[in-house]
Amino acid sequence: MACGLRQIQGLSLTISPPGGPLLSVFSHRLLSRLAREPRMTLAVLVPLVLLLIQYGLFALGPAVSRPTAYIVMVAAPCIVLVLAAARGMSEGGPVRAGWFAIAASLLLWALGAFGNLWQEWVLGRVNEMYRDSMLAFNLAAVPIAFVLAGDWRSGRRSLARATDAAVALALGYGFFLYTWEVLTAHGTPDEAAVTHMVWLLDLQNFYLAIGSLARWSAADTPAERNLFRALLVYEIVYLVLVFYNNHFVAGDPAFGPEQSAIITVAFGVLAGMALWRPAGTTLPRPDPRLVRMVRSASPMLLAGALLIVSLFVIRIDYAVGTAGVLIAVVGYTLRTTLNQVVHIERGDILLRERSELQTIAWTDSLTGLANRHFLDQALGQSVHSQQESDLPFSVLMIDIDHFKLLNDRYGHPAGDACLREVANVLRRTIVRPGDVLGRYGGEEFIALVHDTDSAGALAIAEQLRTAVEALRIENLGSPFGVVTVSVGAASSGDEMPLAAAELVARADRALYDAKRAGRNQSRALAVTPG
Repeated sequence: MACGLRQIQGLSLTISPPGGPLLSVFSHRLLSRLAREPRMTLAVLVPLVLLLIQYGLFALGPAVSRPTAYIVMVAAPCIVLVLAAARGMSEGGPVRAGWFAIAASLLLWALGAFGNLWQEWVLGRVNEMYRDSMLAFNLAAVPIAFVLAGDWRSGRRSLARATDAAVALALGYGFFLYTWEVLTAHGTPDEAAVTHMVWLLDLQNFYLAIGSLARWSAADTPAERNLFRALLVYEIVYLVLVFYNNHFVAGDPAFGPEQSAIITVAFGVLAGMALWRPAGTTLPRPDPRLVRMVRSASPMLLAGALLIVSLFVIRIDYAVGTAGVLIAVVGYTLRTTLNQVVHIERGDILLRERSELQTIAWTDSLTGLANRHFLDQALGQSVHSQQESDLPFSVLMIDIDHFKLLNDRYGHPAGDACLREVANVLRRTIVRPGDVLGRYGGEEFIALVHDTDSAGALAIAEQLRTAVEALRIENLGSPFGVVTVSVGAASSGDEMPLAAAELVARADRALYDAKRAGRNQSRALAVTPG
């Protein structure tokens, strides 16, 4: 992002006249797409119009071309930062922070350009390096680095965002100190120092371009992809223009600020990208593994870059370099810890959601008891445990007497209310830990009771029967005048272990005996050898 030399210098632009069938086909396709997407037209025309306006002003004469060039290089980023901020205001979610960071970067760049304007045009200090301007240009990379590598997407994780911002700021300042020391190590900048510094600035711009490419390739929402598409195009154009300027133009006395002003093309491109809002994305969704890898590695790479820069800075300023190393290490440790916390939190949430979904899947919605699916699993586990422990185990089948008559007389809402009341009183009666009560289907319930033989099962069955009868729920269709239940119990002990299905079948047979005996009865079927 840094400019590098005397001012933000660029290169002359040569436009060849169109020719050839291939160019004609390309032009036709481009014009067709521009006609379909009016906002894309702005993205293409804005940098061209900006370029034509400034070179039109330069054509007025040498007397105004130099100050005009300086003014253009200050005004252009200011105009674009307003567009970037406006785009951020119109965006929702975390992408807004990305556009605001771009606007902040442009503001710092404009301050650096203004420093050049003040030094060269007002103070008349031509062909010198200006420390304050260089600092502003280097700090302009900080917001971009924060967007590329920081945790700006996490709206509530202020500590993570603050950590990334501190690391990015330290990286920008440390890089400035090192490049400035390289430039002024021998007092007046010489050709070797300038060349070394230029390559460092190219490395910085290349780092930002590669980072933009990585984040664009891993963007998983249209808004985020549009943000990093704009940043990628801008960084590539900026990289090319600044590279050509620093290596081929800046040292040539034949060129002046008029040629340097070509850098405003990059700002024009960014302005066009800020105005362009594609309806969708032309690329498929990225691989989730790539998304996770880029987002996880980006903050770590930021701390790694700061560590490397700080090790170079130590040679010129031990205190500042050491502070940079500490910031890098603490930042890396803190970000790793925060990432682990996030993973643990997400794991806990997933486990909680899974438990809640499992509870829903295993619960009868009407009565709140366990449903048939859960009972089948619990029954199999209980029988298996009984066979290993040699302790008795009993199954109780409970059926509401004359329930169809109740539904016919009072309606289904009254039937549902009856089921809920019966379920509640059964739940209050089956209270031992490990025992299971559930709705088996329709008006039928089942209880799984552990460490209970035939006599104990019959006693529990009677408790259930009398508890339901005590509710005194009206059922005039029943000979008892109230809601009652019939209960069948079957027990399996060490004399003859039974499979789950056989035990349920025997409990159902005992229930049938209770029904046949006149209902409102309890019957137990013990399992004996032979």
